[in-house]
Amino acid sequence: MSLMDSPAALPRLWSRFQAGKVSRDEIDRHRVLQRWQRCREAGLSADNPGEPVMQLDSLAAAIENFAPLLAPGAPFEAFATEMARAGFCGLFCDANGVIVAKHIAEPFRVTSVRTRLIEGAEWSERARGTNGVGTTLAECKPVGIVGAEHYERRSHVLACFAAPIRDIRNRVVAVLDASGPATSASPYVQASVTATAAALEALIVARTYDAAVRGGLFELERLLSSLPHATLLVESTGHVRRANARFRGLLPAALSSAIARRVQEHFAAERGDGSGPPRELPELLNGYRLEIEPLGLEADPFAALVHLRTSHSATRPAATAPRSSAFAGILGSDPALAAARSRAERFAGSDLPVLLLGETGAGKETLARAIHAGSRRAEAPFIAVHSGEGAEGIESELFGESSGPAGRLAAAHGGTLFLDEVAELTAGAQAMLLHFLEDGAYRRAGEAAERRADVRLIAASRRDLPAMVAVGRFRSDLYFRMRGVVLRLPALRDRLDRRELALALLERLALAHQTPKSLGFSRAALDWIEQQPWPGNVRELRTALEHALVLAGDAPRVERWHLPVDEAERSQPAGDLRAAAEREAVVRALEQARGNLSDASRSLGVARSTLYRMLVRHGLRAGEGEAKT
Repeated sequence: MSLMDSPAALPRLWSRFQAGKVSRDEIDRHRVLQRWQRCREAGLSADNPGEPVMQLDSLAAAIENFAPLLAPGAPFEAFATEMARAGFCGLFCDANGVIVAKHIAEPFRVTSVRTRLIEGAEWSERARGTNGVGTTLAECKPVGIVGAEHYERRSHVLACFAAPIRDIRNRVVAVLDASGPATSASPYVQASVTATAAALEALIVARTYDAAVRGGLFELERLLSSLPHATLLVESTGHVRRANARFRGLLPAALSSAIARRVQEHFAAERGDGSGPPRELPELLNGYRLEIEPLGLEADPFAALVHLRTSHSATRPAATAPRSSAFAGILGSDPALAAARSRAERFAGSDLPVLLLGETGAGKETLARAIHAGSRRAEAPFIAVHSGEGAEGIESELFGESSGPAGRLAAAHGGTLFLDEVAELTAGAQAMLLHFLEDGAYRRAGEAAERRADVRLIAASRRDLPAMVAVGRFRSDLYFRMRGVVLRLPALRDRLDRRELALALLERLALAHQTPKSLGFSRAALDWIEQQPWPGNVRELRTALEHALVLAGDAPRVERWHLPVDEAERSQPAGDLRAAAEREAVVRALEQARGNLSDASRSLGVARSTLYRMLVRHGLRAGEGEAKT
């Protein structure tokens, strides 16, 4: 019998444990008892825990360190908002269990303060006993701690679901947690925590590559596709992030695992003396010599390009992607998109300035990178500058200072400057940009001498620039100077290829995540995609599909419930939302288990008796291979 079969079982067990009336044999058999024993051996008191440990000195540094993950629009914001609607508190904690950021549902605010779910409070096991954050850190895996599973008595009112967040080296650097009333515990909350933690890990990986390589993974993918020999991108953990078509076409998949192990071993062996891994690995695998190009700090690289050589040439020839491949990332067959892509490809080889118009998330920067990759400047820098509304210091950022940074214009010399949200430029920046576009000359702030730069400008805006010109909010002479080629990208809601685009994006994401098999969509999932307004455009769709890919796991296809909750569902009362999510989780588990209740209960992480109660609550029954109402 499971410890969770009776609501009163856990509190009774907790009382027996605190009284010292639990046998060693029981502790060895039950995970919750092992967790409590760990707390007891650490000297913690369950009934008189004292004042919570506060780590305010390190809080400011942690907030700054994790700022990109907590910024508006990052996955944590959407997660915390969704959890608040469900009556839960979304928490982001550092690797020491200190709460760095939170978003609390109003009905739960008093309880959260009383239990010290506040910024700066430490929720490690050594400070608070068994709890979502601390136990996740202790066990390095997702956990759910509900009610009396907590070691401290005062936390028995809580349900805490948490998952670790790892960096590119597989180190746990943070914890994501959703805490709320124990009476509201739901598999839906745990699923949301796990999915969002995966999204945050993907963001950490992307930012790691962006910091090490100009253009990040996008540029590395372009490089791999252009190389004439088989190449892998392998991380120090042994994870194969990318393989080019040459490798996939000529070599068995098992060889990538063997190469990854060899590279991982060399990373580990060489890290000890700080010399970094060798440029070549000793003799051959399947007749190939391995030559590696480390990425990251020389003494501690996080990944490497691994080139498979059949000759003794040690130098990788420079290569430029054919123009036709430069635009392969612009997915879709919508007529408006196809026209913009065709014009972009035709003008890529010229030096005419380009003006891209379209809503946020429609793919303006992706198209700008494709134009750069298809131009004669492809091997030179692509520098992106994102202008905030009336941003202070934009002149210095673009043109540099006499005694400070050289500026983004100088950094883009020989290449392309992508200036996003150009409509938000200050009047001073507009005047300086116009002067530069006239003859390529500019001045740094505080300097009298003119400098010159050979830069192609690609500007972008979500605003109606002609209307702004008409009312004097944007310089007409600059507008006409920038619009050498005008390309307008359609909003996703206006595109006729949403289903095709979703399938193509899912295939690309599955490849990036190394999903072992192809996934499609159920009809309900495709209908949902077709009906959404997509205010965030392609960027929002990509995020939704990544969310679905994580939740789908081993499922044969993406179902409607793998996709994020839409606005209509968000408007439901929190109780209705939780009930609907729980019902979908049960139906999904039954479908994947082909009606086998034991397998379904294991998938949900609940006792079989609990699954029976859930079936009754939602009017479900297990049929042959599927759940039927």
